[in-house]
Amino acid sequence: MSKDLPEYRAQYLARIKSQLLGTDLSSAGATDLVMQSALLRAHSLVSSLDLQDIDYLRDMNGAALENYLQQAGNRARFEQQLASAGVMPSIVSSAVIMAAVADSPTAMASVAGSAPAMTAIVGNAPITNLLVGNATAMKAVAASAVAMVAVIASPAAMAVVAVSSTAMAAMASSPTGMAALLANALAWASVVSSPVAMTAVATSSTALLALLANLSAWATVVSSPTAMTAVAASSTAMNAAIVSPSAMAAVVASTIAMTAVAASSTAMVVVIASPTILSAMLASPSAWSAIVASPVAMNAVVSSSTTMTAVMASPAAMLAIAASSTAMNALLANASSLSAVVGSPVAMAAVVASPTAMTAVFASAAARQAVWGADAAVQAIANDASAVAWLVANRATTPAARTDSAPYTYYSGRALILRHQQLSTPSPNASWFHNFATRRAGSSVGQLQTPQPGSSEGWKTNVVAVNPLQFNNNTGHSSQLQYVVMD
Repeated sequence: MSKDLPEYRAQYLARIKSQLLGTDLSSAGATDLVMQSALLRAHSLVSSLDLQDIDYLRDMNGAALENYLQQAGNRARFEQQLASAGVMPSIVSSAVIMAAVADSPTAMASVAGSAPAMTAIVGNAPITNLLVGNATAMKAVAASAVAMVAVIASPAAMAVVAVSSTAMAAMASSPTGMAALLANALAWASVVSSPVAMTAVATSSTALLALLANLSAWATVVSSPTAMTAVAASSTAMNAAIVSPSAMAAVVASTIAMTAVAASSTAMVVVIASPTILSAMLASPSAWSAIVASPVAMNAVVSSSTTMTAVMASPAAMLAIAASSTAMNALLANASSLSAVVGSPVAMAAVVASPTAMTAVFASAAARQAVWGADAAVQAIANDASAVAWLVANRATTPAARTDSAPYTYYSGRALILRHQQLSTPSPNASWFHNFATRRAGSSVGQLQTPQPGSSEGWKTNVVAVNPLQFNNNTGHSSQLQYVVMD
């Protein structure tokens, strides 16, 4: 005996169907045919009533509905109701029913596969919001090309999806979902402008595989600060992009993209580990400008000896670093890189040519001592008249002229002699000289002794690292020097 109307109708329909199919119409008489006609009308009427009855859905939660739909007949009835223009709207507009549907993978698969149902859903903001926040529901939507057509066709639905971490996690993990988003410029624009959406994309290998295969969509990403911030923050995204020459060429060519990369320690670890990408950045003035302007990027650069070797081999790269106080501060704070730079003629040529770099170097005791201890650094200063002039104007000590015939100690520690001059005119004598003692051990830059001129000569550059700084003129005539304390 039936316990409810749905069960009663099901039994009634089954009985009528049995009787209808059990009759041999080829031998049926008029009375039989009339009876069969009545049975058909009864079956149609009761079927219609059964189709319109959705009360059973209101009585189930997601688990119960999932269990109910495991029966083929029950699932067929549910899908028939979804296909009915007269019944489906009542299902998808009911928050109670759709809450159960959203929690049932089988029910959601049926809903997501129904274009009319999905069209009705995206036109109903409360129901759309209900589904967007449900992982089970969004997994079904993202896996269905039919559902994705409806979602993308609705700007309102896309706006909600793009800011939902639940929805975008489902989209990003679905090849079908990603293909649909990438194929539609407006939908993809919604994704690119959303930090939530781009974080989901940037952390999904499935999404990145699809994205990096679509250079048009990738071009939208590299031109978006929001999108690139998410990409640069994800090691998954950066490691995926780094193996694509086309993708990374777009990044290096984009000031927006490089600014995001330079601001991310995660991204910088990846890009400087690639000789190819590092070379591309060094060759691009705009890309390298973004690097030298970022403390994060420069900390990564100076912390890598391999990277610094490549940087120091590039005059243009070193000139950019030397012109940036941010870059110089990072460089001078790293003892290993500082040591490498002062030992590199190419690097030091860039440093001494830049007032910004010279200011940073000579403001740092560690940097001054490093310069004093490196022949390449001292020679670079000696070779660059502008560097000597800058030191004379900004850092030099210029004691009064002296006539000492014995060595006089001006400074007992490390110093850098810049220039000296003869102020009085002695009688010519080949054995007369200026004496700087004692030059830094092992150094070959500058002269310990210079011939005494036959007349006043004006300032004469003779850059030499000494310790201690002593000076004498064995003629006893008036002489003067300029020096910089390097301790």
